[in-house]
Amino acid sequence: MNNANALKLTYSLLPDISVQDQESPLGKIARLWTPTQNCEQNYAQLVALGQKLCSLVFQGQVDWHSHIWNISGFESTVSMRAVAEKSNVLFTQRSGLKARQKQKRGDEKPFTEPFASFAKALIVTAHANRPIGHNAHMVVMRALRYLYEVAELHGCAHVIQFSPGLFNEAIKLAMQQGELDSTLYVTGEKLSYISDRMQELGLTVMPINWVNPISRSFKHGGSLQSGNAPEHRKHRAKMLPKTEALVFISALWHHYDELEERDKALTCMAVVLMACGFRMDEFVSLDMHCIPTREEFMAYEPELDPQSGRYCRLLKIRVLARKRYVWDSKIVPPSMTELIFTAIDRLKALSEEHRAACRLLLQENKWTKFIHFDDEQLLTSRQIMDVIGASSISNTITTLKRYGVMPAPGSKHKSTFFKVADIHKAFSEAYKERIAPIMDGVGMGSIKVPIWNLITLRFKDQYTPKEMLNVFAEPLTGTQIQDFFKGRDYVSRVSGEASRMLNVFERYAFAELEGLEETPEVRTHQFRHLLNTIMQESDVFSQEEIAKNFLRSGTRDNKAYNHRLQPESVTGALKNVQKAVYQSSDEVSLEQAAKLAQQFPLLSPDELTQDLESFGSSHMMDIGRCRHDYVQGPCGLHYACLHNCKHYRRTKGDPAEISRLTERRNIAQAQMDRALKDADEGFTGANEWYLHHKELVDGCNTALAVEEDPSYAEGDIVQIFPNGRDSCEV
Repeated sequence: MNNANALKLTYSLLPDISVQDQESPLGKIARLWTPTQNCEQNYAQLVALGQKLCSLVFQGQVDWHSHIWNISGFESTVSMRAVAEKSNVLFTQRSGLKARQKQKRGDEKPFTEPFASFAKALIVTAHANRPIGHNAHMVVMRALRYLYEVAELHGCAHVIQFSPGLFNEAIKLAMQQGELDSTLYVTGEKLSYISDRMQELGLTVMPINWVNPISRSFKHGGSLQSGNAPEHRKHRAKMLPKTEALVFISALWHHYDELEERDKALTCMAVVLMACGFRMDEFVSLDMHCIPTREEFMAYEPELDPQSGRYCRLLKIRVLARKRYVWDSKIVPPSMTELIFTAIDRLKALSEEHRAACRLLLQENKWTKFIHFDDEQLLTSRQIMDVIGASSISNTITTLKRYGVMPAPGSKHKSTFFKVADIHKAFSEAYKERIAPIMDGVGMGSIKVPIWNLITLRFKDQYTPKEMLNVFAEPLTGTQIQDFFKGRDYVSRVSGEASRMLNVFERYAFAELEGLEETPEVRTHQFRHLLNTIMQESDVFSQEEIAKNFLRSGTRDNKAYNHRLQPESVTGALKNVQKAVYQSSDEVSLEQAAKLAQQFPLLSPDELTQDLESFGSSHMMDIGRCRHDYVQGPCGLHYACLHNCKHYRRTKGDPAEISRLTERRNIAQAQMDRALKDADEGFTGANEWYLHHKELVDGCNTALAVEEDPSYAEGDIVQIFPNGRDSCEV
């Protein structure tokens, strides 16, 4: 059931809803009544709504009274690299265990009432309003657990007794538990979200206006992102792959035919991530038709490449955008076109057997290894052992029984028979249960890709030391990917000794890699950070274009993914102004220095370059000159001048400026036309691209119009947008 239908049904269940409340921007789902002065009544209405929505939103799969909600398979909860894992929302107290340590089911302590019902109502109303991933729900649960613990400690028996002080205690408890700055900030944001909901719904006697005291960390694009201290530089370096890792992956690609079968698909994965910067869930959702065939591609008409501004054939790769859970497309850089064609062709070939096994199990309920036997045929355990490659007869019988295949009637201890039809049935049912969230296909709307069309399918046992069954074809899992890049230390179940599963960098040695001083390490998301940083360094891309390239819904995270060396902080830049002008930093305040920098008189080009650039308050460009603070970063930012910046000036008659402005306008005009066409074809974010390019075209035309204005003489320095905005504001 989609959210619109769930909301309509909710309205029918609560006929006394006012029109004003339905249109409330604060919460279409949770606020379906007008809160009264009676906190207990408001709480009761929230719980009643939560109970009704629970059966509607999760279609009866979830029991309101249970402390474990399995929301696997619902929109936004499906992780393509973990389709066989359950998405359980646990309404339980803190376990006290270390990170990644799992608590035994019998040791779990559920929330007590009435806090339990409050937590459940909070989760279900949030999911009804907008489908939310399982991990996001569990982050809210982390905040709720801290809140529950401090409430219990202070004797708050009911939600209506909560106060801002409890939220302060909750964030302190999170700090005491040693949470990292990044996760502590997120915990604080969720606590703030909870307090806002309680205030909005009138659930407490005391008003709760609580603000997260933890500042946004540089991991999330916060203020520290602009820092240039050693610890910040060290962190930025960790976010990017080292040269050694890139060289090693290139060597793997070059020696592709020499790799083990289990490494080939993952090497193709690494190459695609390097070229396209996908998230892992986006990569594993690639299917047979994610790109056109070479023949179809060569029949394309040349079109404008937004990166180079040149006309060429553009390869577009279709992918399921993870964060928005919608189908989207991105342009493959022309220099990478052949590389992507080769990688996709190799993935198709590698997955052929897996896709055939998947299709047969789902459509005909048969296992490919037994397809040549008659359904009514009886096979001995030895025959089955030879087919599946088991190590012994006893291991074969144990495996079959584990999946519910029982010996045929009349079988004896030393002559055990199994019916082929029973084997087909048991393994097809087990497979359908494993991939239940995507059994009907991957995606939504008009595009629903059958699972047997995914080119990232691998057998469940493909990467285990004792490969045997090879029947359950699933998209590449997070464990397989992590083992490939990082390896894994483990304790052998047989010998009890410490062992290690070697990563790909430890298992291969090629001649090209002899100069590497250390074993590389890499995380899949580092490729995404690297490509984002490269695009930020370029002066070709707007922030909207960068967001579009990485399938983001907005530009907010662009900065957090930019790991170039940042310039000085704002305070440092202003102190430079103090020192340059007054010699003594005690004679003028930072506020006065900032005002002075903004009002500094315009000098001749030579004086401007010599005097102002010496302490970082302006810079020269080939399109003119502008006062940008260097704390904003160099390179592409100077094109902001053409977006109606009041500080932008140019010299009339300067041939270099005219040439560059004309070239920039022509490229932007072609980009604008391309964006308009993409918008008509339904590309996400194309409208924003169009508006950005249009503003740039208009700015170029305005700057070039100076040449036809008789009120200015040759050599005059003209302020182009006197009534424009302050794009240089610190």
